[in-house]
Amino acid sequence: MKSTAVLLGLTAGAMFMGSTSACTRAFLNQYPGYMVSARNLDFFGPVDPALVITPRGVKRSGGDDPTSPHWKTRYGSVVVYADNKFPMDGMNEAGLAAHTQYYTNGVQEQKDNQGKPVLESRGWVTYILDNFSSVNDAVNAIQNDVRLKAKKLPIDYATDTKHIALEDKSGDSAIIEIDDGKVNIYHGKQYRVMTNPPSIAEQMKNLDKYKNADLEDIPGGQDADERFVRASYDLDHVPQPDYKAQAQGFVLAVVNNNAEAPGMPDDKAGVDAAIMRDYGQYTVRKQDNKGNATYFQTIADMSHGEYYFKSLFAPTIVYVNFKEINFKAGAPVKRVLHVNDYGKKGWEGNVLKYAVADK
Repeated sequence: MKSTAVLLGLTAGAMFMGSTSACTRAFLNQYPGYMVSARNLDFFGPVDPALVITPRGVKRSGGDDPTSPHWKTRYGSVVVYADNKFPMDGMNEAGLAAHTQYYTNGVQEQKDNQGKPVLESRGWVTYILDNFSSVNDAVNAIQNDVRLKAKKLPIDYATDTKHIALEDKSGDSAIIEIDDGKVNIYHGKQYRVMTNPPSIAEQMKNLDKYKNADLEDIPGGQDADERFVRASYDLDHVPQPDYKAQAQGFVLAVVNNNAEAPGMPDDKAGVDAAIMRDYGQYTVRKQDNKGNATYFQTIADMSHGEYYFKSLFAPTIVYVNFKEINFKAGAPVKRVLHVNDYGKKGWEGNVLKYAVADK
């Protein structure tokens, strides 16, 4: 009976990785002047996102470990914080974007780089966006200057295990994963899609099976490998954009093709109950949880310095324009709290005027 229980637990975990934790990042990087990425946040709830605007010169920490790095922000940024505490997705003023999504594959603490400062998962996005202007510089720092740790206590969205996608306005891209203590970095313009487990190496191997596929052969399900293939296929067929809004619309269409409508049931027995048991207890605004869904999407336009947020709870989209933001040292940190509520509040378009300075 004990062995059966363990097997069922592992099976439920595998199912959770495959569907309910389904997030997708896609990067349109084949057309110069139109470097635009988008991502879906798929979960059982919207994690009450806040849009946080941080100027240069702000003191930061990379975690609670005694060795965690400390720094001052070199670049200003706009970042989505889950529950106003976990930086999960954003872009900086230099045109570098970063995204975290659910991932787990064995021990999620780097075994090598012993003696290096421990960079915990809550500091991954800010460390990258605060300090670097390019994917190449960020990758070099991750390889040589820190030791990654996906802190997992308690089990909530803010501290759960993640992998990271990076892209910049040159079209460069990288995906960083921890596989049983080993950090694997996939660096190159070909790494345009990130979903969830299995590893990028396995995803690319599976994708190769579809290199000569017709549309009817492309999988249509929500498992991570199916979404990876579908988003890759869609990106390959996106035509040359004629202007920036068109490029933004094209990449949004790619992630829309991997989105979930609200309340979609997970037909894998016990998975929904397990998710609510492990994650639901940490939800701050339980009234916003409407079952499995794509709760929000972001678009990072690195070529034009614009960052967009699209909520499930509104037909419209909101954004900030980096050219209008004061990122100078000494400027206050500003937040658009409960940004998911913009439809209910009647906000549209540029939401910079609704950002409130930290006291």
